[in-house]
Amino acid sequence: MFRSSYLTAASLLISTASSAGVPHVVFILADDYGWNDVGYHQNAVSSANPSGNTTTNGYIPTPNIDKLCGEGVKLENYYVQPLCSPTRGTVMTGRYASHTGIGPAVINEEAPYGMPGSEVFLPELLKDAGYSTHMVGKWHLGFCDERYTPTFRGFDSYLGYLIGAEQYYNHSRQYGSFALALDFRNGTGPTLAPILADQLGNYSANVFADEAVRLIEAHAEKKDTTPFFLYLPFQSVHVPLQAPQDAIDHFEPIIPHTTGAGKQRQVKAGMIKVFDEGVGNITAALERVGMVDDTVIIFSTDNGGRVGDAGNNYPLRGQKATNWEGGVRGVSCVKGTNSNLAPLPKGTTSMELMHTTDWLPTIVRGLGGGNTDRCKPLDGFNQWAAIQGTAASNRTIIAHNVPAAGKPHSGAMRIGRHKILFEGMQTANETQHPPPEMESRPTDQIPKPVKIDGVDVYIFDVLSDPTETFNLASNTTLYNMLVKVFDDYQNSAVPDLSGSFKSDPTSNPALRPDKAWGPFVNSTQCKFEK
Repeated sequence: MFRSSYLTAASLLISTASSAGVPHVVFILADDYGWNDVGYHQNAVSSANPSGNTTTNGYIPTPNIDKLCGEGVKLENYYVQPLCSPTRGTVMTGRYASHTGIGPAVINEEAPYGMPGSEVFLPELLKDAGYSTHMVGKWHLGFCDERYTPTFRGFDSYLGYLIGAEQYYNHSRQYGSFALALDFRNGTGPTLAPILADQLGNYSANVFADEAVRLIEAHAEKKDTTPFFLYLPFQSVHVPLQAPQDAIDHFEPIIPHTTGAGKQRQVKAGMIKVFDEGVGNITAALERVGMVDDTVIIFSTDNGGRVGDAGNNYPLRGQKATNWEGGVRGVSCVKGTNSNLAPLPKGTTSMELMHTTDWLPTIVRGLGGGNTDRCKPLDGFNQWAAIQGTAASNRTIIAHNVPAAGKPHSGAMRIGRHKILFEGMQTANETQHPPPEMESRPTDQIPKPVKIDGVDVYIFDVLSDPTETFNLASNTTLYNMLVKVFDDYQNSAVPDLSGSFKSDPTSNPALRPDKAWGPFVNSTQCKFEK
C-alpha cells in the first residue's frame, strides 16, 4: 500500500512558516460532490434549507469535513460551473469558461485541445511569488500535447491522472473503441510525468491522501521556509461507483437499499466515507508536523452531484450538468491560519457572493503576496476580505453559462439576488430530486417557463427562493433589466473550443510507447500555442 512514513511529531514539529510571511495553502477539490452529500447540510439549516427540513433518511456523516469547515467559514452563497473541466479551468485561470473556451462541455479523451497556452495558471503565479507548488489528483484540462499537462503549467510535482474519469483501483479507462488503458502518473519538473504502475489495486482516495501527507511531511522535514501550495483535486466521488467493501457495509443498516438506486446510494456513501477519512488524514498531518498554524485550507466541490450516479443536492433543484442551483451552488468552506498570517473567524457562515474564478486572485493577491499582472483580464475578484467578514463581496454577477457573441439566448446568469435562465446550454426543466429513501414533497414542483421571443425563460430570486420554485419571468421590467446585463456580457463571450475540433484517432493509447493515456502521437489537430 502507498502509505506515508508518518514520521514522529518530535522529528517534524518545527517552524514551517514562510520566510516571506505568507501562509501555506492547501486546496481540496471534491468531484461531483452534491449539496446534500456533506454531513453539515443534511437535515440542517443551510442557505438552501433555511427551515432545516429533513433532507435525507439515510444520514451520511462526514466528521472530518464538518470539523474542517466548522473551524473556518462556510461559504453558503458560492458557485461553481456545472461540469468538471469548466470549473477546474476557472480555478486555474480566474476566468469564466465563456472567456477561455473551456466549457460548457468537458474535454474528452479524444479531444485535441486543452486550456489555451496563453492562459496563465494559478501555480505559475504562486511560483512567481516564491511558493513551491504541488498537485495530486485529477487534471482534466487537456493532454494532447505534453505542454498542456500539470508540470508544464506551473506545478513542481504531480501525481494523478490526466483524463476525466477512470477506475478507482486499476486507474484505467476504456473509452469508445479504444482498449482499456492506464492513466496514472507521477513526476516532477517541466517534463511529462511518467507512468506510475505500482499502485494497481490501491484505492485512489487513499493513494492521493497518502501522497498529500508525504508532500507535507517532506516539506516539514526539510525545515523549508518556502511557502507551500498543494492543489488536491480528488477523484472522489465521481463515477464509477466503487468503494472498499467495509466502507459500503458500514451503511448497510443506515441507508435503505431495497431498490437499485438505494444500493447505489449505499456505495456512494462508502465513497464519501473514505474521502472524508482522507481529508482527515491530511489535516492531521498538517497538525502533526506543525504546519497547520500557518496554513489556509480551502475546500470546494467542482459541481453538484449527478442524481443518476447516486449524488444528491436536495432540496436544490437539478444536478450536475445543469444550470439549476443543484448543479452550480457548491459546497465550500475556508479554514484560516491559527497564526496572524491569515486568520478567519471560526464557526461562521458567509452569504457573500463568490465564484470559482475568485480563487486565483484571492490566493495570489489576498494570501500569497503576489500579483496577477501577467493574466488576461480576470473575471474573479480578491475576496479575502469578504471571507474574513470585513467587507462585502466584490461581485454582483456570475456568468454560469453564456453563449458566444451573436448566438441566441441560452444558459444562465446570476445578477444580484436574481438568476435568469434560458432554455438550452445546460438549462432544461427538471424537479428537485430527494434521495432514493425519501418521497418528494408537495412543494417539489417543476416551475412553468415563460415563453419570450420563442425561448423558455425562468427568473428566480435565489436568495428567498433557493429551490427555484417561483418563476418571475412574467415581470417584464425585471426581465428587461436582467437581459440587458446578460446581453452586455454576451458580447465578450467566446465559443466552446469543443466545437472547433473533431475526435482525434491519434489519442488512442495503443499508439503510445507506454500504451497509456497521454499526449497524442503525431496529431495534426493538437496545437499548443502561447
